[in-house]
Amino acid sequence: MRFHFSYLTLCLSLTSPSLFAGTTDHAKETKPASEQPIERIQVNGSALPAASQTNAETEQLLKVAGIMNDPLAAVFSLPGVVYAGGDYGGMPAVRGSSPDDNAFLIDGLPAGYLFHLFGNSVFNEAVLHDFRLESGGFGAQYGNATGGVFAATLRDPKMQQIGGEAELSLLQMSALVEGTVTEDQAFYLAARQSTVQLFIKSGDELDDGVKIYQPPKSDDYQARYLWQLSPEQKLTLTLTGASDSARANISKASEQGRTDPESVGDLRIDSAFANQQLSYQYQHPAGHQLQLRYQHSSNSEDNQYGSDQFVSYEDEQQFLQLQSRWQLNSAQRLEAGVERSQREADYRFDVIPYYCTDHQADCFAQRGERIKAKDELSYNTDSAFLQHQWVWNQYLSSSVGLRYDKQDYTDESFLQPRAELSLQLTPQQRWFIRAGRYSRLADLEKSLPLLGNRQLKQPTATHYVLGQDWQFADAWNFTTELYLKKLQKLPLGLTDKDADQALHYSNDSEGEAYGAELLLKKQRSAGDWYGWASLSWSKAERTDLRRNLTSEYYLDTPLVANVVVAYPYDEQWDLSARLTVRSGAKYTPIIGDKPNPYYPDYRVAVYGELNSATLPVYHRLDLQAEQQSTLFGLPVTYTYAILNVLNRKNVSGYFLQKGKAGENPAYSIEPEENLGIFPSVGIKVQF
Repeated sequence: MRFHFSYLTLCLSLTSPSLFAGTTDHAKETKPASEQPIERIQVNGSALPAASQTNAETEQLLKVAGIMNDPLAAVFSLPGVVYAGGDYGGMPAVRGSSPDDNAFLIDGLPAGYLFHLFGNSVFNEAVLHDFRLESGGFGAQYGNATGGVFAATLRDPKMQQIGGEAELSLLQMSALVEGTVTEDQAFYLAARQSTVQLFIKSGDELDDGVKIYQPPKSDDYQARYLWQLSPEQKLTLTLTGASDSARANISKASEQGRTDPESVGDLRIDSAFANQQLSYQYQHPAGHQLQLRYQHSSNSEDNQYGSDQFVSYEDEQQFLQLQSRWQLNSAQRLEAGVERSQREADYRFDVIPYYCTDHQADCFAQRGERIKAKDELSYNTDSAFLQHQWVWNQYLSSSVGLRYDKQDYTDESFLQPRAELSLQLTPQQRWFIRAGRYSRLADLEKSLPLLGNRQLKQPTATHYVLGQDWQFADAWNFTTELYLKKLQKLPLGLTDKDADQALHYSNDSEGEAYGAELLLKKQRSAGDWYGWASLSWSKAERTDLRRNLTSEYYLDTPLVANVVVAYPYDEQWDLSARLTVRSGAKYTPIIGDKPNPYYPDYRVAVYGELNSATLPVYHRLDLQAEQQSTLFGLPVTYTYAILNVLNRKNVSGYFLQKGKAGENPAYSIEPEENLGIFPSVGIKVQF
C-alpha cells in the first residue's frame, strides 16, 4: 500500500511560515466578577505546552466511585449516556443513537476496539492526559460519527528518574515504567492484564452446563517514546494494543443449549488490535501550530461457535493526518486538517446469517440459509476540514466549519457544514446554539457481499443544540442543553414481504431523538468536596419508511439521573459515591411461543408489538474509599469499593427459556439480570 505523496505535498504547502501569526487567548477574571468586563490576555506561544500530566477534568472522572479508575466507565454518569445492554460489557449509547454511531479515538485517530470481554475499557488511566465526550453538535474536526465522539489523549512521558507504579485488584493487574533516557528524550511502557483467569481454572464446569477450556483473559498496553527536538518541536512514537481470548463448550444441558440448539458446541473468542503512531508537533514562535500523524493499525478476530460456525478476519489500515492552527489576530483563529486512510482486509466465514437490525422485533424470522465464503476488501477514505473561530466582541463569538468526506467503497462523498453561535450575556453566563451535518461509514457486516447489500449507503444525521452555561459562586457551574437529532439512511432488514428481499438490507429507515439535559457541577477545591448531579429527559424513535411505521427505539430511556460525590476526608482518605437512577428502556415483549421450524423438538418466542413494553426502573449505588499509605517505604494507595451496594438485580431484557427435562412448564419467560453486589479491593504501589 502506498500513499499519494502529491496529496501530502499539497497539505504541507498550506503550512507556509508566511501565514504564521497569532496568539492564544486566556480569560482572566478578578472579583467581584459581576462588576468587571471580560479581560482577554494575549500570549504569544513559543513552546509546546506541557502534556505529561492528567488534566483536572479527567482527574475528576477517574475518581468516580465504582469505575475502578476506568475513565470510559465514568461517562455513564454524564448526561445523555446509557448502556446499550448490561452494566458489564454494554457499549455506550449517546442521545438516542446506536453505539455504532459513535467514534472512538486515541490521539486523534481511531482505536481498534474499546471494550474487553468484561466491559472494562482498553484505556490505562495512568497514561491518560485528557478524555472528553462530544455528545452532539461537535466541530468539523471530527468525522465518521453521527452519535457521539469519545476522544482520549495519552500523556507524554515525564522527564524524571526512571520509576513507575504497579497495581493489583480483583479485576486486573498492571505496571508502568517511565523516565528519562537523555536530557531531551523520555519513555513510558504500561501494560495490564486481567486477573479473572486466576479465579477460574481450565476445566471448571459452571452450574449451567458450560465447561471452561480457557478462562477469559484480556490484556492491553500503551508505550510512548518522546524526543523533544527543541522547545518548539517534538517527535513521539506511540504503541497501543489489546487482546481478548476465551474457550468454552456449551452443552445441550446448559441454559443456552436447552433453548438454542445452534449454540451447542465449542465456543472460541480471539480478538486483538495493535496501533503504531508516529507524531510530529511544531509550535511556531508567532503562534502557529502544526501536527502531522501517521498510524498503522492491524485488527484481527477469530470466533467459533455452535456447530463449527466461525467468523475470521484480519485487516490493516494506514492513516495519514495533518492538522494546523493559525491565530490570525487576537480575535480570529483558523484550523484546517486533511486525512487519508487505506484499509485492506481478508475475511472468511461459515455462518447461519440473520438479516436483522437492532430495530426489528424478531430476528429469527429473518434467518437465512447457512453460507460459507472467503473474500477480501479494500477501500480508501479522504477527508478535509476547515474551521474559523471569531470573537466579535465581549458578547458575541462564532465558529463556522466545513468538512468533506469521501470513500470509494460505495463511492460516496459528503460536504457537511457545522456552526456555533455564542452569546456572553454576562461574565458568568453564556448561551449558545449549534447545528451541523454528520455521516459515518455503513455497517460493514450489512454491506459485505452475501451477508448484506454491497450498495448500502452511509447513515447521515443532522444535529441541533441550544444551551446555556452559568458559572455562579466560586466553584459552581450549571449547564443546560436542549437537542434535536434527525437520523437518515439507517439500515432496514428486509423480510419476505419485500420484493427485493434478496438484497437483505436497504436504507429505508430513519430516526429522531430529542431531549433536555441539566448538569450541576461543583469544581474541585483544596480540602473540599466536589462532584456533579445530572438529569436527562429524552425521546428516541425509528421509522420504517416502507411501511410508514414509527415506534420507540429500544434505547429510549426517558429519565436518567446521576449523582456523583467525592470528598477528600483528610490527607490519607478519599471517599466517593455514585448513584444512578433511570426509567426502564423499551423492549419487545414475548407473548408466546411456537414450534422451531428447523428443530422440531424446540420452540421459539413469539413477539408482540415492537418496543411496546418498558423494563423496570434501574438504580445502582456504588461506594469507594481510597487510602494513602506506605509499604516498605514506598507510597501506596489502597482502594476499597462496593459496586451495586443495594444488590439491585437490574433487568436488561427477557428471553424464552426451555426448562430441564421433566420440568413443568416446559418453557418460561426469564429476565436477563445484571450482576448484583460486587466488592473489590486494589493496591497501587509507586516506585
